[in-house]
Amino acid sequence: MLDQRIYKYLRGTATSKEEKEVQDWIVSSNQNAKKFFETKAKYVASTLDETDVDLDASFQGLLNTNNPTSRNRRRIPITILKSAAVLAILVGLGFIFRDAIVDSRTAPIIPEDAIILQLENGNIEVISEDGEAKVVDSEGNVLGAQQGSQLVYKNNGTSKEELIYNTLTVPYGKRFDLMLSDGTQVTLNSGTSLKYPVQFLKTKNRQVFLDGEAFFSVAKDTENPFIVNTNELNVRVLGTKFNLSSYPEDQFVNTTLLEGSVAVYNKQDTFDSSNVSLLEPGFKAEWNKYNKQILVEEADIAMHTDWLNGKIILRHVPFKNIVKKLERHYNVDIVNNNPELDEEMFTASFDVESIDQVFKTFNVTYEMEYKINNRQIIIN
Repeated sequence: MLDQRIYKYLRGTATSKEEKEVQDWIVSSNQNAKKFFETKAKYVASTLDETDVDLDASFQGLLNTNNPTSRNRRRIPITILKSAAVLAILVGLGFIFRDAIVDSRTAPIIPEDAIILQLENGNIEVISEDGEAKVVDSEGNVLGAQQGSQLVYKNNGTSKEELIYNTLTVPYGKRFDLMLSDGTQVTLNSGTSLKYPVQFLKTKNRQVFLDGEAFFSVAKDTENPFIVNTNELNVRVLGTKFNLSSYPEDQFVNTTLLEGSVAVYNKQDTFDSSNVSLLEPGFKAEWNKYNKQILVEEADIAMHTDWLNGKIILRHVPFKNIVKKLERHYNVDIVNNNPELDEEMFTASFDVESIDQVFKTFNVTYEMEYKINNRQIIIN
């Protein structure tokens, strides 16, 4: 399916999600970058009136499927193919690395556990948790600055009418703090991405897009509501503190309120007082992705927010729901070959324990055979 996404990317028909997937894949290794530019060169050559291109079978199949006339094209002199290939590679390199300070001879290699900041123009920057850096726009204006584990955007009073978005992605095993231009503070949990404007506009609602889990302390603005968009649910506030968990692999989207008030509603609905669920402090709204229903009930605040302190709190939770929490928190891969263990309930609290100590604790309740090999845990 990767070949198909690359082809759509080259044709300009890819969705924004597919574009991001291809761009992330390209810059993840020198080998991937080389393969992409070679494929792009072949694609450019194949779109000419004549062709002498020996495409990979999978890519040729895509061309034939999407462009039947390509089967009957004549062959093109190899000199033209080489020229097209060189041009495509140069254009590709310019697109990926324009405005970036990199070695022009090599593509950047991004570590798997790196915190990533993707700019509006597609450029990707790696954030070091103990480093310092500035975020600038295409005109060289400073939009924000990073100091250690926090990235702070400033309100520069811009009069621009267009929203410009950045996306911050935090890998498994890490957390990161972000202050938006309106003063809203956000802490991103492991395995989380947040898309947000570098500057909010006074004429529009403040909207961000969450994939994962984050704690929000929203700056109050009665004229411009703050809206968090997830794949299924929207959370609308004026100024408050709440935790929102919306991992794509989880069955539920949980909104837990600490201060103020929030309105929770189906993303497919237009915001209206008749179709929202209002929360009071100490309560949570649980959205079921399967039946599209919202359940409002009193919350165990610590269980939903102690991840901010590096803790995992479990209250009578089945093991199948614990696995992803452990994978995200410890940056490990857990393979469970024991289906009976999935339904076993656990109550526990973990803080500074290693992943080995965590499994030893589980073993007290349920004896299991497991093996830890670096970052992989196999349960038999």
